[in-house]
Amino acid sequence: MTYKELKDFCEEKIKEYPQYLDRYRKEILLAKRYYDNSINLVDLLRSKKPSNRYIIPFLLGITIEVEDKEFEYKFVKTGSSGGIDIDLDFDPQGKDKIQNYLINKFGEDRVLHVGTFSRLGPSSAAKDLLRIYKIDFQESNKFTALLQQTLTWEENIANLKEKFPSQYSFYEKHKDILDLTPFFINKIRQGGKHAGGIVILDRPVFERIPIDRITGELVTAFPESAQEQVLDEIGVVKFDILAISILDVIRSTIQMVGNKRLFLVEEDHVVKIVEEQYLKDKEIIK
Repeated sequence: MTYKELKDFCEEKIKEYPQYLDRYRKEILLAKRYYDNSINLVDLLRSKKPSNRYIIPFLLGITIEVEDKEFEYKFVKTGSSGGIDIDLDFDPQGKDKIQNYLINKFGEDRVLHVGTFSRLGPSSAAKDLLRIYKIDFQESNKFTALLQQTLTWEENIANLKEKFPSQYSFYEKHKDILDLTPFFINKIRQGGKHAGGIVILDRPVFERIPIDRITGELVTAFPESAQEQVLDEIGVVKFDILAISILDVIRSTIQMVGNKRLFLVEEDHVVKIVEEQYLKDKEIIK
């Protein structure tokens, strides 16, 4: 079954289960990525036992029920770890220390941050086009605010026509500009740096993978995220060195407490922690 045949079949079948429509829209977008990577999703589903949380296997009759809990949709290619990265949690000070330690240990040319890309969706693509053609900003925002990420451009326009006639009139007025939007959807808008993702390479980065430069810092030109596993596919594992702010709060609390003796007391049916001096002031202890 081709992607078009799958989509046409599911589009008709989902009408019987409108309660699953939003979840189905996420899945059908993800399904295209399998076909884009030369994987026949229907054959794959039939060869395995898919989770009952998925909608498409249910529509195809491969599964017989759908669980209430929504699944976290993720596309994973075959790679060195199968899409797994390694998460390490530190406080903000510890994060910087660990990164500096790794750079000193392995070398500045072997440890670098993972690059990321933001892609244009229907709303952002339309907004950029309207801005370039100098269409009124407030009117443009009212229009793009109603565009849904999980719908195709054609489905978005049909939705506006049915439910938001005033914004559909805006579309008709600027149709020549807005009909360019599908050509930009899913195109890379800009590069960035992963908040905590780094790679540790066995050779200098220039011998291993292409690089990019974000605000003066070298990052991998290949991304690695829940949506895209390019680094993993070529055998590079991403480490997430994350800063947990609550650890800073705990440290500050410990420093404030210091070596003071603390006690649990109950006053007016409220239990609270107090210092020893408080008990002396209340003449509870001498």
